[in-house]
Formats: sequence, structure tokens, C-alpha cells
Amino acid sequence: MHRLRAILAGACALIAGIIFLAFAHGSGAAAQPRSCGMATYSSAGVVYRVLFARNGAVQQYLLAESSHNTEKDHDVLKALEEKYGPEAVNAPPLQITSFKPGTGGMMVPDKAIDSCGRVTHFH
Repeated sequence: MHRLRAILAGACALIAGIIFLAFAHGSGAAAQPRSCGMATYSSAGVVYRVLFARNGAVQQYLLAESSHNTEKDHDVLKALEEKYGPEAVNAPPLQITSFKPGTGGMMVPDKAIDSCGRVTHFH
């Protein structure tokens, strides 16, 4: 009888563990509403747009409104990186679609498309 209780308790613990992992994994997938989305962040007169990639990672931080103070703009960017992480590190790579002539006969990227289909122009 004691062995049966031990086996039953072990089976219940195993089932509870599997259910816990299933819910933990499911909630992680559901926590990705940022996929291909955009967030606007403003602080101290500085406004940034955060573009998220298909996998939910930060694709790019865009400075939408500057305070005309480089240090203040950079401080806000650092706060964003602490909140969301660095840009383009975990995001899928950009697909370069066109090039333009650069110095010394080199060709440099002109346009690219991210994983969500947004077009980026390099200046």
C-alpha cells in the first residue's frame, strides 16, 4: 500500500510539472504582443519610436523628436535599452534591397527590409 502511494504521488508530481511547463511556455508565447509592433517612448522632451521585429525583439530605435541636447537624447536611449534591450541583436537580420555608390568605388547599403516588411532608408 505504501509503494502504491509513493508511485501515485510521483505520478501526480510529474503531471503537475508537465502542466506547469505547458502553462509557462504558453504564457511566454502569449506575451509577445510586440511582434511587428511599435511603441512610442518620451522622456525629458525626447521622443523615441521602438520598432519590434517579428520575433518580438527590438529591431530599431528611431529618434522621433530630439531635445537638441545629445547627452539627454543618449540618456533616454540608454533607458530604453535597459527596458527593452539592445536594438538588432536578437532581431532577424535586415534584407538589403539596394545599394548606392560610396567613397573609393565601394557600394554602401541604401534600402533594407526588416522581418515585418518595413523599409529602412540609410542616409
